[in-house]
Parts: sequence; structure tokens; C-alpha cells
Amino acid sequence: MKILFHICCGNCALYPVKLLRSEGHDFAGYWYNPNIHPLEEYQSRLDSVKDLSDKWRIEMLYSDEYNPDEFFGMFSAQQIPPSPERCKYCYQLRLEKTAAKAREEGFEAFSTTLLISPYQDFEQIINAGRKLADAYDVMFFEKDFRSFFRKAMSLSKELGLYRQKYCGCLFSKQEREQAIKAKEMLRGSQNK
Repeated sequence: MKILFHICCGNCALYPVKLLRSEGHDFAGYWYNPNIHPLEEYQSRLDSVKDLSDKWRIEMLYSDEYNPDEFFGMFSAQQIPPSPERCKYCYQLRLEKTAAKAREEGFEAFSTTLLISPYQDFEQIINAGRKLADAYDVMFFEKDFRSFFRKAMSLSKELGLYRQKYCGCLFSKQEREQAIKAKEMLRGSQNK
């Protein structure tokens, strides 16, 4: 099957790429991630994907112009929903662009490396993929890669790929920083 595979980062691409190859699928990776913020983080992840695609000879399509307004434009300043509700919009944005590109380029199916992460909402991703498959008349390739996540992170470390510390959007970065501060405050109060 000819699959266009949305790639969120090099780490999450490792095992899906290995498995797709072992199953004999014809596929190309697709970089489209306007949610990633700030620019330095976006560039680090893009460079990691380019490095991996060169090393592993992965055919890639890139929509690599940094344009966070595509992501931020989904929300009004007063109505930014919390995670996981906010994440649903992000999945929809990236998968819709992937489905449209798959149809435009003649792929039979589309999918995403987001399906490997235990930190993502698997059901939301699957539901978005199914709806978009119907809307764009291109199949959504559903596969639960989550059991390979730890192996992917170990392999990523061995390969020296950039390993991010948060999902990608500004909001997830802020949530991570708040969680770290809360842990530090808790430790500080316990040490008194």
C-alpha cells in the first residue's frame, strides 16, 4: 500500500518506519507541524527529521515553512481550551493537511507517527483520521504503534537524534514548565 505518513518528529518516526518497511509498504514521510513553537524548537525537530530521512533513505515531502499562525489561528485569545480538548484541534489540523496532500499526490492512504506516543490521545487521533479518510476519499492507515515507544526512544538516543521535552505547542511547553515548578515547590516544602 502507498502511504503518506505524517511525521511529528524523528523519534516517533523510528519504529513506524521500520514496521512499514518490514510489512512491504511503499510510503513517504510528510512534515507539517505548525503547532511546534518556538522557532528554535521547530527547527531542531525539522533538522532531526531531515537527518533521519538522510540516514535511513526515507522519501520525504516537506511543508516546512514556519507558520505558527496556522495553529494559533484555531483559537480565540479568550477561548483556548485545555488539553486534551485543545489537542483535538491540533490533530485535526495536521491530519487534514496530510489527507489532502495524500489525495493530491496519489497516495492510497495516510497515517501519522503520533500513533506511537502514549502521551497522545490515541482515540482522538483515530477518530480524526477516520473522518478525514471519508472526507478526502483516501484510506486512514490505523496501527497502534504504542508498544514500540520505549524501544523508539532508546534507538533515538543511540542514533543521537534530538529528543524534545514537550509535545510541541506553546501551551504544552507552559504546562510542562508549570508541572516542573510545582514539583520543585513540593520538594522544597518537604525539605523544610
